[in-house]
Amino acid sequence: MRTSRLLGRSIFAATVFAAASAFAAPPGAVCPPAHPELARGFSLTGWFDEPIARPPDFAVLKALRDRGFLHVRLPVAAERMMARFTPAATITAERRAIGEGLDRLAALGFAVVVDLHGGARLGELFRRDPIAARDAVIEAWRVLGPLVEARVGRAVAAEVLNEPPVEDAVWAPLQERIVVAMRREMPTATFVVSTGGPQRVERLTAATPIADANTVYAVHYYDPMVFTHQGADWLKPDPIGSLTGVPFPIASGDPRIAAIATSPAAKSDPAVGTYLGGLAGLSFGVSDVERHMRALGDWSRATGRPVVIGEFGVYRDHAKPADRLAWLAAVRGAAEANCLGWTHWEYRDGFGLIDGRTGEPDEAVLSALVDRRKGDLAPRH
Repeated sequence: MRTSRLLGRSIFAATVFAAASAFAAPPGAVCPPAHPELARGFSLTGWFDEPIARPPDFAVLKALRDRGFLHVRLPVAAERMMARFTPAATITAERRAIGEGLDRLAALGFAVVVDLHGGARLGELFRRDPIAARDAVIEAWRVLGPLVEARVGRAVAAEVLNEPPVEDAVWAPLQERIVVAMRREMPTATFVVSTGGPQRVERLTAATPIADANTVYAVHYYDPMVFTHQGADWLKPDPIGSLTGVPFPIASGDPRIAAIATSPAAKSDPAVGTYLGGLAGLSFGVSDVERHMRALGDWSRATGRPVVIGEFGVYRDHAKPADRLAWLAAVRGAAEANCLGWTHWEYRDGFGLIDGRTGEPDEAVLSALVDRRKGDLAPRH
């Protein structure tokens, strides 16, 4: 059984290798062993991570696969896999639905990363009792692990926990123990692992890899957040949640930032005005994105561990469309130049690939990400 699963995974990888340009090394560099199925993907939110499921439009998913996306990151609400939070009958029903969802995605040709996505209750447990939280994560993977392991031949992987709500010093030993336990359930599956907290670039480049070698490291990239998250209401009272029109790139002394400082939001909230005053000297552009991706590529090559940009995106309601596209293209291009796979956040909501008015893929966003046209739909083999 183990041999056949590994063979199945090799066959799947061979079919996508030519399309997986994200793992082309920079001149003179050698990439670590790659997972070509993780080269280009998106997070499929709303299906198994919300109280009321919003299944995707499978015709749209097929169109995205035809355009060159190779994997789906599938967030699963962690608490719904844990007996302390959820009745056993509900866990059983949810597990069955997830298995069916994995099979539908595989039928479309997607690799899948099953992403354990913690909510407020798990976060509170981590703050109150990290060991109990660790054991709850292990329990969740006892439920989900057999689903993943049974589908390793279809390139299904397991992401230990999205943005662990503890610092690196706490998370590192917890993750080691969780991974050991997960490996008992999933002896051949690839695990996506991370540093603690928001999974930032500088956290990973300062980290020592986990002992388990069949792992891919994920970082989340939203720099600068004043651009990528401007106007996101859920951030309030953080001043970023009140901003609109922040440009990309940003130049030191940019008059557009000064203009925002005279906006009604800035005038009505002293905290916003103070925050904008602190941005007067901010400079952030494509070269900064390239520097961050290069640091990740260097770490990956030095450690021999693949790295994927597990989340990146721009909240679309308040960023100028051209600036959003420029940022997406910059991250995608710099990631691919440094052997890094990527997963866009997300499918259809505030950061999504889908046009909220039509329900169809946003052609401008697809152009920035996969750089392919309607006349060139099929992946090259």
